[in-house]
Amino acid sequence: MFYWRTKQQLGSVLKKKRIELGFSQEYISLEIATDRMGLSALENGKANPTLFTLLKLSGVLHVKLWEVLREINV
Repeated sequence: MFYWRTKQQLGSVLKKKRIELGFSQEYISLEIATDRMGLSALENGKANPTLFTLLKLSGVLHVKLWEVLREINV
């Protein structure tokens, strides 16, 4: 249960950042070299992102990875 909730929170934080910047899932997907469905799964807490994917996402979203992780309530 704990792990599932953490994935949900991570996805929510990333989605919030993406929307704040006005970026579409398609744009982000192209920037990090993944498909839109994979990004959607990540944002919905259904995917297990690698550290490399999280680093690429944080770069595209103009936020430090530790700032994203700080927003997760674990």
